Amino acid sequence: MYEVEVRRIPARRILCLLRSVSGEAEVFSMGKEFVGLFRGSSVPSLKGIAGSAFLIYHGEVSQDSDGPIEWCRPVPDDRAHEIAAQFLNLTLRSEPEHNEAFVKLGSAQLTTAQWRLISDVLHTRGAEHEHTPSELDVRVTFTAPEPATATSRPDCEFAVPID
Repeated sequence: MYEVEVRRIPARRILCLLRSVSGEAEVFSMGKEFVGLFRGSSVPSLKGIAGSAFLIYHGEVSQDSDGPIEWCRPVPDDRAHEIAAQFLNLTLRSEPEHNEAFVKLGSAQLTTAQWRLISDVLHTRGAEHEHTPSELDVRVTFTAPEPATATSRPDCEFAVPID
């Protein structure tokens, strides 16, 4: 089974790309586009997990449902407007401080059934500890693998924000 942990995420400013998609291939394609926007730029990063890029699922992605999804990249609060001015097709918004129940997944690609299982595990664990999902939607956080190489894929963590 999956080991569930809880962490505190500070309030932060994030640049976002929100779209409706109808399949995981579109999610992947949109992610490549999002990452490509920052390639070659000198956008500073926040340290630690709070600075990691993440993907929010605002709804189910399938042939019958189009999400939407939102790719996000945290940026330093004191330079947020300056950085956002460089990326006119992205939205700058704030995300409140919150707790997340999460599962570390490594670099494995998971099926939709596995994502649902992990989501169920996180929601069940939250209920057992008297936590309820917050208004923030489920997300996948991407982190650099240890050790990172030029060809390594990012590790990911599936998280459910909780109250």
